[in-house]
Amino acid sequence: MDKGERNNIEYQRIKKLSELDLDYRNLQEEFQSLVELAAHIAGTNISLINLIDNHSQWTVSSYSFEVFEIDREESICQYTIQSENAMEVQHLGKDTRFKDKPYVKEDGFKYYLGFPLMVETGESIGALCVIDYQEKNISEEKKKLLRLVADEIVKKLENKMKLDVLQDQLDRAIVQRNQIAHDVRGPIGGILGLALSAENETLEQSEYDLYLEMIKSSAAKLLDLTDDILERQKEQLKENYFTLSEFKKHLEDLYALPALNKKIDFAVVFNKEKNHYSFPRKKLLPIAGNIIANAIKFTEPEGRIAVNLDIIAAKDNVSLLIEVKDNGKGIPKEKLQNLRKTGVLSERGTNDEKGYGLGLQLVIEMVDSIKGMLTIQSEENKGTTVKITIPIGSH
Repeated sequence: MDKGERNNIEYQRIKKLSELDLDYRNLQEEFQSLVELAAHIAGTNISLINLIDNHSQWTVSSYSFEVFEIDREESICQYTIQSENAMEVQHLGKDTRFKDKPYVKEDGFKYYLGFPLMVETGESIGALCVIDYQEKNISEEKKKLLRLVADEIVKKLENKMKLDVLQDQLDRAIVQRNQIAHDVRGPIGGILGLALSAENETLEQSEYDLYLEMIKSSAAKLLDLTDDILERQKEQLKENYFTLSEFKKHLEDLYALPALNKKIDFAVVFNKEKNHYSFPRKKLLPIAGNIIANAIKFTEPEGRIAVNLDIIAAKDNVSLLIEVKDNGKGIPKEKLQNLRKTGVLSERGTNDEKGYGLGLQLVIEMVDSIKGMLTIQSEENKGTTVKITIPIGSH
């Protein structure tokens, strides 16, 4: 298999993971029972569910060992996802790939058994692994059971994505219902106002009094109904929408630690005056995450990464601005021109981190799919600024 084929396989893999649109910080409880079951079946001290993107391994649920993110190339599971079969290492300390890693030398990991998390279309997005401080002899029967647990994890992740798609469709229907409620509310208010005005006039017909009372009663009930629709709509949409402050918190929760591990000053700021705006969260975490992870990769220790979140209101359109600015190694002019054409930049990071150069290509595709715009400005040895604007509605 040549480099082009390997890159295409890897691109499809990280694309599939991005399509799941997961918030890695919020999956622990959802998968807790499965990760505990895996440790119980294997009889091991530790069990982890790891998802692997372009740069990092994210432990989204764990049993008996606290870890969240490590560099992909430092992980064991990076090898597990390269095969359809389980990967077993009896003694990590005797394997040249792992013997000098902190989890072996400091934490004392010895035994590893990992199962690729393979989605319906064939890509491995991560691994279920069981780990122990002693060598183990796990029977084939138990390995079959662990494979079933891994398959169940994948089904749960894919069902979560399907539910998100249905929720997105429901959100659009709710927005339409909201508009209808607004459209209906105005005329009803007018009817009620006319009825109240007419009530004060001198009328000869007693039937007309009854008629006015019926108008008032019906209009008031319809107003209550539309108010109820609007209130329920706000609650239903809230879970799938961000404000600027909520988006900021998610990005800090995900990327502050990786930046700190590299001794990079990482800051996320937002326009507090625009925090009343809410916008769909769909695809925002993988879009911003890939850009931030890239900035961490290409910024020297003691460097700085600043993320700015804002709402741009121009004429009839409102857009979300995501700006990621670093003072890293920058991109040479000729490579920047090629990057704008292909979206691919395969280089090692400032700490010699390995890269596949596919993250930006994926971001460009995702931004295009939601009708956004991405621009890159970079100067070698001075840094890079990436700006993304995404339409979120109208005034």
